[in-house]
Amino acid sequence: AAVYQASDTRRNRVVAIKEMSQEDLTPEEQREAIEGFRREALLLQSLRHPNLPVVYENFAERGRRYLVMEYIDGETLEAKLEAAKRPLLEAQTLGWARQLCDVLGYLHGQRPPVIFRDLKPANIMVTKKGEVKLIDFGIARVFSPRSTRDTQALGTPGYAPPEQYGNAQTDARADIYALGATLYHLLTNYDVSKTPFALPPVRSRNPAISASTAAAIER
Repeated sequence: AAVYQASDTRRNRVVAIKEMSQEDLTPEEQREAIEGFRREALLLQSLRHPNLPVVYENFAERGRRYLVMEYIDGETLEAKLEAAKRPLLEAQTLGWARQLCDVLGYLHGQRPPVIFRDLKPANIMVTKKGEVKLIDFGIARVFSPRSTRDTQALGTPGYAPPEQYGNAQTDARADIYALGATLYHLLTNYDVSKTPFALPPVRSRNPAISASTAAAIER
């Protein structure tokens, strides 16, 4: 999708408008994309949490689908890490981690639970006030106890757990795994996609990390 900053002239506020991309898609892929976009819109409009962007509405115009959502004035953790060119500070990162745990607890506490499935630095924004916002619910799914596996094997290598590669159904543990991989990346500046499922010990990459934080991440 493409995301634009826009002005809501009716309510005098700045918003973000997400437009679904339809370029180079077969008719079947287009149907899947439209269904995924519609599912994301309905899911987000049903959720309310300080660490989630508010989605105001969705609409279609001239064959295109749009989401109108809260504009977040900030940057992704991926951008922060790239700008720093070194591991991020432990105390600051743990502050973000507490907020991520809170919003994941909210999502997993829904009935049925909502599994994000793509937690990574690029999908986590931090506002200028230090508030975390979880963005891009494109591959989120609702957990179904009757299913033995996910309908689609999607995710980002290095952050996605083994079951997300089509071997089983993902549940809340998939997001916990991705949270661990995300914190590992932020605190070591080591690209976790290089060696999925075989990451070096945290303190071998950054000896300054406390033993308790390293143990939690590795677990």
